[in-house]
Amino acid sequence: MARFEGVGLACGKFPSMDVGQKIFGGENTILQQMRTEAALARAQASLGVIPQEACDEIVKKCDVSLIDEAAYFAQLKKTGHPLVCLIRVYSGICDGRAGEYIHYGTTTQDITDTATMVQLKQAYEVVEEKTRRFRDLAAAKARQYRDLVMMGRTNDQQALPITLGFKIASWVDEMDRCLERLAESKTRIFVGQFFGAVGTLASLEEHGLEIQKRMMEELGLGVAPMQWFASRDRLAELVGVLSILTAALGRVGNEIYNEQRSEVNELAEGFRPGKVGSSTMPHKRNPFVPARLATYGRQIRSCMAEILTTMEATNERDVRTLGMENEVLARTFCITDAALDTALDLVEHMEVHEDAIGRNLDLLHGLVFAETVMMRLSGAYGRLDAHELVYEIAQQAISEHRSFRELLLADSRVSSQISPEEMDTLMDPARYTGLAAYFVDQITGADHD
Repeated sequence: MARFEGVGLACGKFPSMDVGQKIFGGENTILQQMRTEAALARAQASLGVIPQEACDEIVKKCDVSLIDEAAYFAQLKKTGHPLVCLIRVYSGICDGRAGEYIHYGTTTQDITDTATMVQLKQAYEVVEEKTRRFRDLAAAKARQYRDLVMMGRTNDQQALPITLGFKIASWVDEMDRCLERLAESKTRIFVGQFFGAVGTLASLEEHGLEIQKRMMEELGLGVAPMQWFASRDRLAELVGVLSILTAALGRVGNEIYNEQRSEVNELAEGFRPGKVGSSTMPHKRNPFVPARLATYGRQIRSCMAEILTTMEATNERDVRTLGMENEVLARTFCITDAALDTALDLVEHMEVHEDAIGRNLDLLHGLVFAETVMMRLSGAYGRLDAHELVYEIAQQAISEHRSFRELLLADSRVSSQISPEEMDTLMDPARYTGLAAYFVDQITGADHD
């Protein structure tokens, strides 16, 4: 069992080892709080606010392995305060009177907000790295299937031909914007908190700003222009950026989930012998992996609603809203991390069923080329009349379950303008993918002659 179970940001039941267990677990939570206190002591000692020897001892003992777990929980039970319990145990392991200078001239929220920001930044870096990996993986898949013609669909109905690479390139394009958001928001979000009881730095007035600057430099955080005890928009932005990313990944899962339907069967999660889809129907290969990814995209919505509630703080501090933050922040990161792990596995092992893709191209017996034929006839009849003509024949083909091509050529208004050979060309799906390949190249950086 991990030490300090139940301490720190709750991580729920989401399978997030890299973030949920390593970063938001109890040990790292306590370590970052100790590091924040040590950084404060170092900044204060450099300005002569506390003795250098006291600072040296505080820094020397900044090691979570030195904290006795039983003593910590005993103090937590006694004080009922999540930081005072640590300060007392941390002070107790420091020699001499050094422990008296831990938490000097600061307040609890200074330390907890700053330590939490360090953890959130650590988690952010994990998410950013995985997002880039997923983007590059999807880009490679888009290039691989750049010219594989498949049927495009709108409103779940067959529309016009595209390529599989074009479809996947839209995932890449979305990931590029997600990466931009991750990069652009860093300086706004990741700032520390050191302002004292109500944010005025009254207890360290002459040294406060310089202490703050040196402290945040050591911790790798920016300096906020003023206290943000009750201003939680940075955290709302953080959850917003992660929610958009996770929802974008959810779209990928939902896409593959739908494409794995028996009647479509164009894309599917990877299969290996021994993998079971149903406990009672041996033939089934259920799309559990894309379903899980789509579910994460839906679950993340609740995090956005909850973090906006934390912005309703009153006065200079409000524990009613602060009490919501840890759980929702951890849940957001853990869902996002789990979604990224799932997306990487799903797309890396994604099956592409080219035979089904080819079969589905002719599922409507040429009806999807109605636009192509209409545009060809518009030169002779004008667009509106050409639309009416093709519409009439298309609806007849649907109602009578007949070949659209045959009905077109049987109509003298069409056959007088289009020969059977030209009709075959017009109804070749590979000739009507527009700039699909161009967009793949633009988005993924592919280089084709």
